[in-house]
Amino acid sequence: MFKIIRESFKITNGNIITATPLIFFSLISSLYLLFTAMGNNINAIFSLILFFLMFGAFLAGWFYMLVIVVKDSDIEDRKLIGEFPAGVGEYFLNVIGLLLQVTIFSIAIIIIAYIIGKNFIGTIGISADQIAKSLTNTDTLKEFVNKLSPEQLVKINAWNILLFCTMLFNYFILIFYPAALFFKEKNPFKAFFISLKDTFGHKFFSNVLLFLFIFILYMTISGLTIAFGNNIFVHFVLTLLNFYFVTFAGILVFNYYYSNFVKIGSNIDTTV
Repeated sequence: MFKIIRESFKITNGNIITATPLIFFSLISSLYLLFTAMGNNINAIFSLILFFLMFGAFLAGWFYMLVIVVKDSDIEDRKLIGEFPAGVGEYFLNVIGLLLQVTIFSIAIIIIAYIIGKNFIGTIGISADQIAKSLTNTDTLKEFVNKLSPEQLVKINAWNILLFCTMLFNYFILIFYPAALFFKEKNPFKAFFISLKDTFGHKFFSNVLLFLFIFILYMTISGLTIAFGNNIFVHFVLTLLNFYFVTFAGILVFNYYYSNFVKIGSNIDTTV
């Protein structure tokens, strides 16, 4: 796996142009959400639907670029950027199906976690309105926490651990889903089960190590952003680092999947 990590760093550094669509989409989507946030409920619904379609188009083009660069890291930047619209045209509907399935699956996982928590942890005895008021500022939050009983604090910690583990499990389950869609099967439903087979197959422990590596990097960068985000210059550097990390993580996952589940020696596995 370390060889693939080094190779992925090399691919990322040699094809940093792959971060360009990510940066542009981030800027455009931020402006779009800013200007469409105001309005009635109907406008908000249409705005969210349009954003969902925009996000699907971006992922279709960007993931397709990752596939191209993993297969041929020496591709010219101009040609690589030119593959973005080709990916949108070929995979747009497939990615929309993927996003819908990810949404449904994630909601199902959260519901199951809620049922488990309700039965094994129990309710905390705090209303949503009380929690919202406590988050107004640091002082109100401290006051709110000090008023909680030891039993409530134990339950809150248990719920936090359950939520954390649920999200980790959800992300791990979905880690190879996009790669399976783009490398093996365009049908989102079939690609999901193929990704599950590969995730929990003979390379399960290697897959866990890959997931943990990406997660630790993410937590490190997030921690740095929280600690030093108030400094404008450091915030700018960390923003660029975040874009680099997302690009590297995408290339790493696609390269890992291609090397372990698609490419066998000099041959390409087209079976599922």
